[in-house]
Amino acid sequence: MTTNCDLVAQCVAFGEPLGALAEHVTTCPRCQRMVDMPGLLTKTRHEVDPGLGFSSRMTVGAQHLMTTRHRRRVMAGLAAAVATVALGAFVVTRDSGDDNRQPVAMPVTHVDDRPAGKTGDQPEPPPVTDNADPDVVTLVHYANTDRNRRLSAKWSKIEKSLEPYRKLVEGVTP
Repeated sequence: MTTNCDLVAQCVAFGEPLGALAEHVTTCPRCQRMVDMPGLLTKTRHEVDPGLGFSSRMTVGAQHLMTTRHRRRVMAGLAAAVATVALGAFVVTRDSGDDNRQPVAMPVTHVDDRPAGKTGDQPEPPPVTDNADPDVVTLVHYANTDRNRRLSAKWSKIEKSLEPYRKLVEGVTP
């Protein structure tokens, strides 16, 4: 069974008007204190103390936020750089797509630097064609690995070219 005091407490809790219970509030000191309580609470407003360590907690939180943002910026910059390099490599190395190109047939030419009449272990070179580029012939000549793979120089040729200088060196003592 609810009493009038309980009904007044319910009206104050829900913020409803008292209506017919206003007569009871004027006669009951307990209900009068209950109705005056919200007004008294608003009059006692004071600053809220954030507690010990508030500034250090805020500083740590701000530093964490700044490092997170910095890390994200660095990663975004690196990702953009990698994407740019990959795109550049793709552009540089891709095929132009020109299907009308014909494969170039390079004439294989061998230039024989052996004296005439000497035969070695190398086969006779094919004849040089008239439409061969002289630069290509030179490159093929230098690329002949069978002829150019000697391990050392021929010292007899080297010593002959130094013969005139021996006379200069003979009289000098170290």
